[in-house]
Amino acid sequence: MDEEKKDNTSSPADTPRENVSPEEVVQKEPTPSAPETPMITEEEKQKIIEEERRRVENEEKMKKEAVKAYKKEHKKGFGLFKGLILLVVIIGVVVVAGYLTFDAFGNQNAWGNSYPYVATYDVLLPDSSEVFFGNVPVLAVSSGNDVTLKIGNERQILSIGTPVEFQPAHMTVKMYGLTLRESDYHLTITYRGLVDNRLDFLVSARTSDSPMSSWMRELVVPSQATVRPV
Repeated sequence: MDEEKKDNTSSPADTPRENVSPEEVVQKEPTPSAPETPMITEEEKQKIIEEERRRVENEEKMKKEAVKAYKKEHKKGFGLFKGLILLVVIIGVVVVAGYLTFDAFGNQNAWGNSYPYVATYDVLLPDSSEVFFGNVPVLAVSSGNDVTLKIGNERQILSIGTPVEFQPAHMTVKMYGLTLRESDYHLTITYRGLVDNRLDFLVSARTSDSPMSSWMRELVVPSQATVRPV
């Protein structure tokens, strides 16, 4: 038998390897190159600076305009407030001056004898205490069922339920030195007794002019008396 021939062919494992470094075995992927930064020209740089400067200027301008508008509105509101205060003060001065200069002179002799207007009032007077209707003194003093009533210089004794006429007279009403009213008046008065500790009278006032307005009547009537139209 032939001797077995040895396979002298070397296996890959037996093939000697050359010394290879790990860096050479593992190949690295190529590193991408960084993009180049575009260069800004001097002209573009100046343009950017100019735009920024304009933006800042516009912002400052808007701020100033906003502050100016606020001050203007605030000043307008304050001016309106001052105007209202001034108007109230003026009205107050006019009213006070009118009150201080208001005069009603009722002790004059009648100018005529025509009395086309009639108004009726319920009048309460304090007992035994003189009051003034304008410049006309009025005094009522009770005695039982009778009352002695003095208007101006005329004195009458009134019994309950009995009408009494007083002499006609003339009244002039002025304010600020200006004449507001001229009218003759003729009073017929009826005593009605005591009401709340005051003397109650029914007064029929015939006048040559229309009845006195309520605001004027309130200025003529003293605080101790009460006059109510009926």
